[in-house]
Amino acid sequence: MRDFICVYFGKDWAINARGFTSARQAESHGKYMMPVPGCFGFAVIEEDIGCWNVDWDRSMLSGKETVSQDNLGNFAISF
Repeated sequence: MRDFICVYFGKDWAINARGFTSARQAESHGKYMMPVPGCFGFAVIEEDIGCWNVDWDRSMLSGKETVSQDNLGNFAISF
């Protein structure tokens, strides 16, 4: 079953918001969170069993960021 995640981030933090039913819904959440002071952007991630992909068309990234996942399943964005 696919899960859609919005990861919004700042200089030294990232927040993983889960539970969205579509990439569009996750993108809307990311846009809603953009006015938060210190928020640099967000990534919409589609996660399936054993794999995950960044939806670059629905994310607000400059292209210089690196998206990674830790052993606990949380995503981090570094630049």
